Amino acid sequence: MSKRSIGIILLLAIVTFYAFGTGFTFFYRFLYVLLLVLPVGFIWAWLNLRGLEVQLTRFATRGQVGGYLEGRIRILNHNRLPKSWLEVAEVSDLPGHLPGRGMAMVRDQFRTWKTEAYLSRRGVYQTGQVLVTSQDPFGLFRLRRHFLQPQLYTVLPAAEPLPDLHPSFANLPSDGRTTRHWDQITTDVASVRPYSSGDSLRRIHWPYTARMNSLMVKEFDMGLSAEAWVVLDLEEAAHVRSDPEDVDNTEELAVTIAASLITRLADFSLPVGLATNGDPSFILRPYSSPEYLGKLMEALAAVRARGVTPLARFIYDLRPSLSRFNTLTVISPSPRPEWVPALAALRRRGVQVNVVMVDPQGFGNSLGIETVLEALWANELPTYVVQRGAPLNEALRFSAPRRAYMAPAASGPPAGEPSA
Repeated sequence: MSKRSIGIILLLAIVTFYAFGTGFTFFYRFLYVLLLVLPVGFIWAWLNLRGLEVQLTRFATRGQVGGYLEGRIRILNHNRLPKSWLEVAEVSDLPGHLPGRGMAMVRDQFRTWKTEAYLSRRGVYQTGQVLVTSQDPFGLFRLRRHFLQPQLYTVLPAAEPLPDLHPSFANLPSDGRTTRHWDQITTDVASVRPYSSGDSLRRIHWPYTARMNSLMVKEFDMGLSAEAWVVLDLEEAAHVRSDPEDVDNTEELAVTIAASLITRLADFSLPVGLATNGDPSFILRPYSSPEYLGKLMEALAAVRARGVTPLARFIYDLRPSLSRFNTLTVISPSPRPEWVPALAALRRRGVQVNVVMVDPQGFGNSLGIETVLEALWANELPTYVVQRGAPLNEALRFSAPRRAYMAPAASGPPAGEPSA
């Protein structure tokens, strides 16, 4: 029960008590007015919500951080009675405010307007339901009615352009992409050779056979077998805890880096896969298509840094899916170096490994990543450091120089010389 309803009941009770307790004419008249106004006001507010038709038009079911949720609301009055003191607003758990509108309408009148809300945080939200609030002229009653069913709306993470991305992320230049011969028939022809007994007639290359005046068959390969993996470390213990409403934290920065890398690698026509130990934890194998890119971005929109699987264990679990034709990029803010040996083992197997470290000190974490960087450099793993507020394109353009993160040497006289 709302505070307004409680206030009305208390007022009615007090006036009734004084009317029957004192017998004064004023209180009786006040009581009669209340008994007349209350039902009139309630019926007015109730009738205001009858005969309404509400439509919401939206042309997309997903957007991206930095964009806008746009829609068009249309409300019609099919009732003979006019409508007044109406408030119409879209209901959503989307962060921010979805503005409403007050209005009055006569019979068969309709109103249409455009709604717009800024998308500030990735995630999957409920939108599309419209709430109409009706109020009587006396301001005593506020009745609400919901129209339409809520729909899911996905806000994809922001992806920054990376025109100067370091070639090691995609195993570029093109001679790094490897082809392998394949016994099955594929869409990629590697070479042509003379026919041998037992070859399938489907392998015969008829134009070349006519030219050589001898049966020639096609040899196939798997095409481009270089695949790119992005591993996003979303173990809860690895990230800096912050306000859930804050969008400037290690989790959001790591997701932005992953989204930017995936988008850029897809521009190279590379099959891209995504794996994360967050909540939920998943492994999406590399594939190359615009639809699959959308699937990866939707997965990034929903995942949260509440994982319980350590990064080292997750990398070991991922090893059966990797080969020497793969490029693996790990994104992590973890200041603990326990996961570095797992990457070193993959590198010895021929996997091209890159590490993008999110510096947690800029987000209030007292622990630095110097220990992890030393372990990465000791294993000769290409490492890139992204600090809070730094442009991604510049951070991923060159690997982090070792001298920039080494502790300065203690000042003092040269060895062998006495101090002053």
